[in-house]
Formats: sequence, C-alpha cells, structure tokens
Amino acid sequence: MKFDPYRILGISPGADIEEIRRAFREKARRFHPDRGGQKELFLALKRSYEILQARHAPARLEIFKGRPQGDHYVLSFLDVTAREVAVGAAVTVVIPDKPVPCPHCGGSGQNPAGPKRRCLFCEGEGVIEFSGPERRLCIVCPRCGGKGEILVDICPKCRGKGELAGEKELELSLPLGARPGDILYLPPGAGGEVAVFFELQVHPSGCLNFEGERLVSRVLIPFWRFALREKVTVETLEGPEDLDLPADFQPGQSLVLSRRGPWRADGSREDLYVKIDVFFPSDFSPKARNKLKELAEFLEKEEKDASTG
Repeated sequence: MKFDPYRILGISPGADIEEIRRAFREKARRFHPDRGGQKELFLALKRSYEILQARHAPARLEIFKGRPQGDHYVLSFLDVTAREVAVGAAVTVVIPDKPVPCPHCGGSGQNPAGPKRRCLFCEGEGVIEFSGPERRLCIVCPRCGGKGEILVDICPKCRGKGELAGEKELELSLPLGARPGDILYLPPGAGGEVAVFFELQVHPSGCLNFEGERLVSRVLIPFWRFALREKVTVETLEGPEDLDLPADFQPGQSLVLSRRGPWRADGSREDLYVKIDVFFPSDFSPKARNKLKELAEFLEKEEKDASTG
C-alpha cells in the first residue's frame, strides 16, 4: 500500500498545519515506545509529520547583498519584531498581484456617480434603427449600451483605467541570520510575477531589541534592588528567566548568556546580552526619605570606620 501520511495521522488532505501538529502530538503521546507503543508505528507517525510539515512550510525569504537594480522589481518595507527576526519566524507580507476590475466603476473607467450627458450616437434613444426596402432593423446603441446617456467624468478610483493593482498575502519565513536594515528578496515566481525586495525594519519585542548586530534584553530595576543584588527577571527567547546579579556587577556592564541569542544561518546561535538599567524615583515620601537618610548616615559611618581602622 502506498505510504499515506494523512491516513497515518488520521486527518483529511485539507488539514492545515495546526491540525497536522495537533494530530501528531496526540498520536505521538499515545504510541511513543517509552509508553509501550510500537517503534515502527511511531517512526511512521514521525515520518508522516515531517512530510506534511515540509509541504505546508512557508516559503523562505532570502538575504540580498547590495541594493536591487533594474526596472522590474518592487521595493517595500517589512516591519517585524526583534523576536521574529531572532528565531526566523513566519510573517505575512503583501505583494503585487494581477490587476482586478475596479469595484467603483465595474471596469468601465467612468465615474458612476458623476454627471451624464445625452448620447449623441443614438440621440438619446438607446437604440439605432436601420431601415431597408424589405425590413427594419433595430439594435442597442453600442456607445451608451441602451441607456441613452453616457457618463462624463472618469472614475476617481482607477483614474479611468477600469482596473486596480491587485494584491495578495503570502506567509513567508524570515531567513535565519537576518538583521535590522537587511534587504530580503522574494524571487519572481515564488509568489508574484516580479521580484519583490523588503527592507527589514525591526521593532522591540517587549524588552528584547537589536542594538547593532547584538540582541539585547534590557531590564529596568530600582536602585535598591540593584544595590542588594537581588534576582532580576530577564526576558529571553525561551521566556522569562530569573538571574542572579554578580556581586561586582556595575551599571553599564552586560550579562552575557552564551548561545542564547538569535539563530545564525548555519543553525548555531549567538549570545544574548542583558543590560540592567537602574532608575531613581523622582520623589520619596517623608518616611522613605528619613529611612534613606538613616541608611546614608550608617553607610558613611561604616565607610569612615573602615578607612580609619
């Protein structure tokens, strides 16, 4: 029997990628060898999932070196988040498509809400008569279509062309290793009739953002937590994570999480840099101010004793 991944996963050929993933997870839990399932069946499930995932995987944009040249291309901007760039996420883009009839004028190129004038071709009758010796012929006026009047102004939407530029949405994967300002390339035939270039504009994703080529996670904490070197919660690509501040850590320094940053084109990962920003409240309550004064006096005395001791 021919290998049928849809039959093995128990889904229809019209299933989308989410249904495919859900079916694989459910069956993999039930038939995993560690849970008493058959190894051959589990391998068939895994192979089915890999085949269907490849079929449904979005096309991947390419990093283009230099600037596009020539006349037959489209250049646009692609706004994405730092997290999407770091993991090579799938994004939705809009590219040019074949022209479509103008919905305002129905493709006529004339403004249906504009002024009208009497059709001179049929003299407002809507029909044209031809008389012969034996019979009389009457046809619909080809100029006004039988209405007896014609529109004067061109359509404001399509400017008289009768059609508008078409657009279509595509789901594409960002290439691993892309960075802010890169030019991404979608070759002709991959989605449209002409080459499409996107200049990558990257925006912060929560506390994550690119600073130059580095992916940085910034944490804002009050000065007393910094002074006490308390744990800080850091946003990483895998989710929030609690980190200890080293005893000698100073403002302006960075913590480096080795190989926890964005993916490179070869599948390896760069480092993630954590920067701690310390803030000082603009005002304190009288009680808090008194406590700070007591602390300042105590620290100054302790420092003085240490220097004279």
